[in-house]
Amino acid sequence: MSSDAAAPTAPTRVRGRKRGALLSLLVSGGLIYLLYRTLNLRQVGEALLTADRLWLVISIAMILPITALRAIRFFWVAPAGALPGIGEAFRLTLVSAALNVFVPAKAGDLIKSYFVAKRGRTTTGVAIAIIVYERLCDMFGLIFWCLLGWFVGRPEVTSLPTAFWLLLGGLGALCGILILSETAAGLWRALMMRMIPEGGARARKLRKVRQLAVGWPDLLEVLRSRRQWIVPFSLLLWFAHLFQIWLFTITLSLHVPFTVCASLSAIALMAGQLPLTVAGLGTRDVALVVLLAAYVAPESAAAMGVLISTRNFLPPLIGLPFMRPYLASVVDDARRWRRGAEQTQ
Repeated sequence: MSSDAAAPTAPTRVRGRKRGALLSLLVSGGLIYLLYRTLNLRQVGEALLTADRLWLVISIAMILPITALRAIRFFWVAPAGALPGIGEAFRLTLVSAALNVFVPAKAGDLIKSYFVAKRGRTTTGVAIAIIVYERLCDMFGLIFWCLLGWFVGRPEVTSLPTAFWLLLGGLGALCGILILSETAAGLWRALMMRMIPEGGARARKLRKVRQLAVGWPDLLEVLRSRRQWIVPFSLLLWFAHLFQIWLFTITLSLHVPFTVCASLSAIALMAGQLPLTVAGLGTRDVALVVLLAAYVAPESAAAMGVLISTRNFLPPLIGLPFMRPYLASVVDDARRWRRGAEQTQ
């Protein structure tokens, strides 16, 4: 493909990302508006104002150890030598969280892939696979505790049929296979290589998908001796997430069993992962109000949603001071690449 044809692609991608961010903002705003117009805002405010101050501090403060656990796992998943230490993994985790507020579909996580590939002898495919691997571990951990809470606590929720739980179990099993099975990784790579042949128009459009398929088996091979404890660590990480959310119910003086809270809030968190809103705002809040209807008043569930939203906005606020050097490095690299491309023309 000629350079003239390739030149407009970067501005087009930028415009597409801006439109995606604007759409996410509009969807979040619309859902919040539709939800709160049906609620008594005064009662939501009273629930927050009368919250137990000690438990409020304790529950929100859990964000820091949870972020540290995420950084430790990122450090373990990255190939040896790709990151200088856990401190760097912690900073990159905060920076990616900050970028995720401004870009749709958690694309801010790609900055972690960028610096893993830049600082270590890591291929692009493996660097991208690291982020997908972490997300699959997150989904596996979230589904595990969701189903365990449902099996033990049997939450009263009529809006979800039995087929939903079976489908969720199948999705969790698929995540487990993908993060553990080298055979499945090899089969997926062979399938993608056949469906997306190198050099074709499809390969250019689906370049990252092809790179991910190539890098996935390589990443599993790198993680061969670490997978046996990365997966349990992910379960611990998501237990901490769900325990924090249960602490929010104590903060608001709500009487919801831990198993029920873990199961239903996990579903709300999964709804918040849909790439339609800003940091899950809106979809997660609506899901909480609907799912917890048998246990708490809608206004109390909405107040709980406000507290849960701090999990998505406090780490980005902490990460903002760290963003400048990383973004400056990315911009400098892009400028050098552009100058090199112009000189070769």
